[in-house]
Amino acid sequence: MFGRVTRRAASPVIALLTVLTIFAPFGTPAAAQQPAPTEGTQAQVTGTPLTPGTTAQVRTLDGSCLRLRANPGLSADRLTCVPDGLTVLVMPATQEADGYRWQLVEWRGQSGWAADEFLRTYTGPPITDSCQASTISPGITGQVPSNGGFGLVVWGGGTIAGLETTALAEDCVLTAVWASRPDGGFVSYNFSVPDFVNDEWRNILPEIMDAGTPLLIVCDPPGAAITTRALPLPAATGAAPIQTGSAPAPTFDARAAVVIDEASGQVLYEYNAHTPMPQASLTKIATAILALEGAPVDNWVPVNDVDYRQMPGSSVMGVIPGDCFRLRDLVYGLMLPSGNDAALAIARYQAGSDEAFVHEMNTLMDRLGLTETNFTDPHGLGSELHHSSAYDIAMMSRYAMTQIPLFRTIVDTTSWQTGGQRRITMRNVNSFLTQIEGADGVKTGYTEEAGRTLSASATRNGHRLYAVILNDNNRYATAGALIDWAFENYTWQ
Repeated sequence: MFGRVTRRAASPVIALLTVLTIFAPFGTPAAAQQPAPTEGTQAQVTGTPLTPGTTAQVRTLDGSCLRLRANPGLSADRLTCVPDGLTVLVMPATQEADGYRWQLVEWRGQSGWAADEFLRTYTGPPITDSCQASTISPGITGQVPSNGGFGLVVWGGGTIAGLETTALAEDCVLTAVWASRPDGGFVSYNFSVPDFVNDEWRNILPEIMDAGTPLLIVCDPPGAAITTRALPLPAATGAAPIQTGSAPAPTFDARAAVVIDEASGQVLYEYNAHTPMPQASLTKIATAILALEGAPVDNWVPVNDVDYRQMPGSSVMGVIPGDCFRLRDLVYGLMLPSGNDAALAIARYQAGSDEAFVHEMNTLMDRLGLTETNFTDPHGLGSELHHSSAYDIAMMSRYAMTQIPLFRTIVDTTSWQTGGQRRITMRNVNSFLTQIEGADGVKTGYTEEAGRTLSASATRNGHRLYAVILNDNNRYATAGALIDWAFENYTWQ
C-alpha cells in the first residue's frame, strides 16, 4: 500500500493527496476552533474543591471553551482550550489567584490550570474502565524513506517530537511533515526554522496527535547531520545567572555531580560531570519521555508477558499478565514507585520489543545531542555498557520538565491510583520532594553497581535548578546543599 517515493516523484501536496484517498480525513479538536471563554469578572472562590483522580466536566458561561493555563492566574500563558461539555481528569493540586480557585487538570495528555468555577463533577454515564486496546500500533506504519525523499505514513499518535524520534530511529532525519487541514488544503511542520513559522500547525493540530493520523514525511538522505538543524534541546529562555557570592561549594562524597540552570542551560557547578558511569533508574527519565511523546496517554496497554512476581528484590508497580492499564498509569508506575515492570510493559507496547525500544532510547539521546549516554535496557538494572553522565541526565531532565507538562506533573505527584480493571495505589519514593524549599522532581535510582543516584529539581522565585548526583549514599543532602548554594551564590538578571 505504501510505496517509496523519491524527491523527484511528486511535490508534498500531490503526495499528500494520494494518502488522503486511502485514509479518511481527520478532524481538528474543537478547542482549536473555539473562541476563548468569557470568564466572569465577579468570581468567588466557593464550594468544595474537586477530588483528585475523578472526572470533571467543563461548563463555561457562554458554551465555548475553557482555557487551560500554564500557571494559576488570568495572566498566565494559555496552553489550550477545552470545549464546553468535554471532560478532564482532576489532578492533585489547587491554588487561589485573581479571585478564582485554580484546579490542575489533564486533557488529551496535557496538564494545565483551570478556574474550577467552570468545572462540575461528572455525573453522566460511566466512562469505560475496561481495556479497549487501539487497533493502531504506536509508531509509524508505512514506508519510511530511509534513502531520503517523501514517505506516506500513518502516525500511531503522539507529539511532533515523538514522531521525530521514531523517524530518526528508522534512519530518517525529518525536514518537514505535511497533514490535511479540516477545511481543505494542507499544513506543514518544518524543522530548522524559527519557531513561529510552525504556529499554523500548532493552531490546527493538537499537541498530541491522534492515533491513525495520515502524514507525509520528508526526510534527508542517510548521513545528514542532525546538528545542522535547530538545536533540539530547549532554547535558552533567559540569560545565565551571574555568580555574585564567594562561598565555596559544599563538600560531598558523590562520584559525580552537576548543577544546571533551567532557563539558560548553564552549568553552575560540576564535578566529573562528563564522566560516563552507571545511572540506575535515572534511565527511566528517557523511558518516560518516549512514552509521553510517542503515543496518546489515554491508550489502553494490555500486559501480556510482564509479571512483577518474577522480579524479586526489584522495585515494581505491580503488573501481572492479563492486566490492562492506560499508558498514563504505566508512566506513573514507572516514575513514582520506579517500577521496572512498568518500564518493560511500556517498552514492549511502544516498540514491540525491549531491543527496539532501547534503540529508540539511544536515538532520543542522539536527537537531544547528548553523547555521553548508552542504554541497554529501559529500566536501569544495567550492564557493563549501560551508562550516562551527570551532565546528560541533567539536560535530559531539563528537556522533559520544560517540554512535557505531564512529565512535570507526574514527578511532582506524591501518590496515584490507577484506573483499569485492577486498581493499584502507588506512592512516590523520591523523598527529595520533602527535603528542601521548592523541590519538584525528578527521579531516584539505586543498584549495587551505580550506588544511590538522584536527578533533583527545585524552583524558587520563578527559577528552576537541576542537580544530578551519582553514587552518593547521602544523595538527598548533597543535592539539597548544592541547590541551596547555587541559589544563594548566583543572581538572575
